[in-house]
Amino acid sequence: MVDSSSWLACMMDLETIFAPVQDEMPLVMESLGSIADVDFPQLADIARHVMGGLGKGIRPALTLFAGRFNNYDLNRLIPMAAAVELLHIASLVHDDTIDKSSIRRGLPTLYHIWGDGTATIVGDYLFAKSAELAATPGNLRVVRLFAQTLMALARGELEENLSVFSYPQNKEDYFKRITGKTAALFSLACESGAILSDSPEETIQRLKIYGTNVGLAFQVVDDLLDFTGDEAVMGKPVGNDLLQGVLTLPAILYIEHHPNDNLVKTGFNGEDRRADLFQAIEEIRASSFVEDAFAVALDLVKQAQQAIEPLPENETKRALIDLASYVVARQK
Repeated sequence: MVDSSSWLACMMDLETIFAPVQDEMPLVMESLGSIADVDFPQLADIARHVMGGLGKGIRPALTLFAGRFNNYDLNRLIPMAAAVELLHIASLVHDDTIDKSSIRRGLPTLYHIWGDGTATIVGDYLFAKSAELAATPGNLRVVRLFAQTLMALARGELEENLSVFSYPQNKEDYFKRITGKTAALFSLACESGAILSDSPEETIQRLKIYGTNVGLAFQVVDDLLDFTGDEAVMGKPVGNDLLQGVLTLPAILYIEHHPNDNLVKTGFNGEDRRADLFQAIEEIRASSFVEDAFAVALDLVKQAQQAIEPLPENETKRALIDLASYVVARQK
């Protein structure tokens, strides 16, 4: 559970938290790097560009952590950890193309450089490659789980795209959407690692619950940072989600508190959309709704940590507890 000691993770960097799997993470990155080794020069260049913008590595690390509670078989876990990260990368390529985003992690997006047609096809290629990697260990349950996760990701993104500037929406709508959009991939990372290490079913389910709740907390914090983060650090305007018509938890809490008269409603339905939404962003930033949403993220972390409480006390469990705390303490 969240206690004072777990908040030491706020002071940690990921390198410290990843210490139990520090020797294996380069093998995952090496596997991802090999995706650029294709007999197709243009595709190789594009793949190298994509891999140049790799993120923090939280998802593949989760697969490795989950595999450490029983039979830690790197021949099975490394391809799966790479598959999880590549699935995430492929989804970002498609997201950037749909959103017509020009920058991702400080680099120009594939959409910006090569256009939407090429970016879409490359995203499809990466999805297929991630599926091939997931099938490498030869575990039918994991292959099925991977396919189910891909469907959940697509559904979550579709629900978000079809609900743009749709009013009203509630917390149930929001959590349903981010369960597919974000939490499903964290859940896949943990559940697949536990399955591939032949863990007992109870361990598999506890790690699955942990992953789901950490993923939900991760997205809630992302949505909070959209209101409170530093624009230079985040690489996008403050309140960008709301300006794009996407309702996240702080805005939904604001709407619930002002059901009949709020600037989100007038912004979504009125003529002077951007002016109303900019004012709504400032009202939300100055309100308690950001803190209320942060309390939700903390509760999700608590649920994640409680799920793995019965697992053996070791450095892996400690790292998972710290990683959950890191998710809500990060600044970007």
